[in-house]
Amino acid sequence: MQIQRWLSGVIFLSLLPFFFSSSAQAADEQSPSDVRIIVDISGSMKETDPENLRIPAVNLLVELLPDDAQSGVWTFGRYVNMLVPLDPVDDAWRENAKQQAQSINSVGLYTNLTGALEKAAWQIEADSPYRQSVILLTDGKIDMPPAQSDNINEQERSRLFSDILPAYAEAGAKIHTLALSDAADTALLQQIALETGGMYLQASDADQLLKAFLKAFDRAVPAEQVPMDDNLFAIDDSVTEFTALIFRQSGGKETRLITPSGDIITSASAVNNDKVRWHQDVNFDLITISEPEAGDWKADADLDPDNRVQILSDLSLSVEGLPNSIFSGNPIELEMALKNAGEVVAEDAILGLTDVTLKVTAPDGRSGSKLLSDPENLPADGIYRESMTRLSQVGEYRFEVTAIGRTFQRRQTLTATLMEPMSVHIDDFYEEQETHIRVVAESDNIDTGLSRVLAKVSSPDGSSLIHTLNFNPQDNAWEMSLTPDKGPGQYDVILNIRGVSVGGATFRSKPADIVREFPLTDPDAPVAAAPEPVPEEAAAVVPDSPPQPAEVAEEPAAEPEATTPEAPEAEQTAAEPEPVPEEEAIEPDLAQRFAEQAAMEPEPVPEDEGIAWWVWLLLALGNLLIFGGAGAWWFMRRKKSSEVTEPAAAMDTELEADTLTDDDFSGSFDDFAGGDEEEIPLPEEDGGDGPGAAGGRMGGDADIDVSLDDDFALDPDSASPAADEDWGEFDTDDDNKPG
Repeated sequence: MQIQRWLSGVIFLSLLPFFFSSSAQAADEQSPSDVRIIVDISGSMKETDPENLRIPAVNLLVELLPDDAQSGVWTFGRYVNMLVPLDPVDDAWRENAKQQAQSINSVGLYTNLTGALEKAAWQIEADSPYRQSVILLTDGKIDMPPAQSDNINEQERSRLFSDILPAYAEAGAKIHTLALSDAADTALLQQIALETGGMYLQASDADQLLKAFLKAFDRAVPAEQVPMDDNLFAIDDSVTEFTALIFRQSGGKETRLITPSGDIITSASAVNNDKVRWHQDVNFDLITISEPEAGDWKADADLDPDNRVQILSDLSLSVEGLPNSIFSGNPIELEMALKNAGEVVAEDAILGLTDVTLKVTAPDGRSGSKLLSDPENLPADGIYRESMTRLSQVGEYRFEVTAIGRTFQRRQTLTATLMEPMSVHIDDFYEEQETHIRVVAESDNIDTGLSRVLAKVSSPDGSSLIHTLNFNPQDNAWEMSLTPDKGPGQYDVILNIRGVSVGGATFRSKPADIVREFPLTDPDAPVAAAPEPVPEEAAAVVPDSPPQPAEVAEEPAAEPEATTPEAPEAEQTAAEPEPVPEEEAIEPDLAQRFAEQAAMEPEPVPEDEGIAWWVWLLLALGNLLIFGGAGAWWFMRRKKSSEVTEPAAAMDTELEADTLTDDDFSGSFDDFAGGDEEEIPLPEEDGGDGPGAAGGRMGGDADIDVSLDDDFALDPDSASPAADEDWGEFDTDDDNKPG
């Protein structure tokens, strides 16, 4: 085994020069980034951002922008100001941008959001050589001076969707919106992101602002990263530059970087080091190292899960197929691959020694991970594919893809927000035995004429019907009533939503199934007290007769039973003893009923007068034919299967063992891992740990305990019954979308 590992390492290292030798001449297939930053400076920001953390947030993006990008910064209140002109990013641009960012304040009287997006659209073009995107921060809604018009806000909103956003959409420019506080017009910001293919994010307070900016930046400017766990990270020979982002807690210790050779780099020593650029802000340090030493580095600083290291390298990890906005039940098809200078690495010698892992964290903080790579089943084209169809929790999902090889590590961390432009409301009416289902459009920007909602109803008798929900303009909702038309039992309703916005953006959503058991039982209804059991004799009293004292009623109840000749002997015997417990008091009635039934049963038929002998003979012959034929068929099948060679049988056994079933992904996401996050371990050297573990042994024989919950639906066959059906896809309506 040790010799095999040594040979694998030699083969891998011998192939590395071939892959990296031509990297300098190969062109990067990704376009450079064009990022426009728009910041709200209205007066309400005094309350939502009292410490003016917008300044360090802008500084962070300015420092992270690569040299081949172009960028500009705009601020807006009532008026729009180009704070930093749109220009190529270099050191001079960064210094100017950080200096101008100091003037960000909260003195604006109104919120001219439409005007800000209009001004920032300058030179947004469909044939631009850049990947164009906008990061918009606001804590409010469109709010213009009323003197201009009585309905100026409605006019500006209409102009935004009819004129401004279509220009961004046609140019392929995505607008990532950040809502600061609950006072922001979240429905408007979500719709802006939806119309342009951007991502909506929300920061409940200013402390979350900087990290929200960072999530948007990751989608606007995809950057290569290396895993950083416990402030440890490994730099390989292919890395020409890295930038470490270290978040610093209030009153925390000073950040230091420790090189593989043990040298210590601080903000003070970086001043005289031309290979180090150190930006220190109120709550973070951003350190860029050129031509870094290869090996294991350590950040001697406060631990933070968002500490990160992004690098410049020809070897990258590509993640494609993750939209910025996702919707409940809508499939996500991820494609992940290692790339060398833009070309997919498909060599088995490298992929066989690389572990590729996917980790997904849901909005509630729970997570699951899965090892995607299998040395015995490598993708022929070098692309790892994973499908997820059952994400349903509204909020931000975090996707981490990690590739760990013998001599390198790469990681991509991306965020996507699950939105529900249409919400589902369910009301049960117990007296009427009806369940009302309503699908409500949360935004007035939904085209209710083109949008449709279907419901597939499965009944207790096994039948299913597809209903088109009717739109009620008064409630701005699609409605239906579920009734037990097929009798009592369980009814399952699967909704399929196809939404179209006024601007032509489409989305598909499959909310959680609705299950109702008829007849409906009100869980809040008062439970009636169980009546006291009464003797059979007392139950026979005429209801209209006046109640009698208990002691008077007992004796007359016993005497008639003893003197009535019609009463069976068993009932007379049961009436004579002293009163018995309640559960035994009903025995006389049971005995009487058994006696009555026995009296009504017909006389038993003697055996010789029952079924004729020839019937038994026919039954015996029939059974002989059936079981004899089945035995012969089994014998022939067993004989044929025994002719299969042993290697073929072993292969069948191996394939069967590797086949995934529904049980492999069983369970509930809420029960996953007991609510704890599952970490992806770093590779470890044989017999050791610590900082040196970052460059240790991984590959096909790595033992990583990973799993992924059923709610991520990696197995398409285990998804909802409607997932693989086209009954609600509405594909034929695409031609009806507004141009």
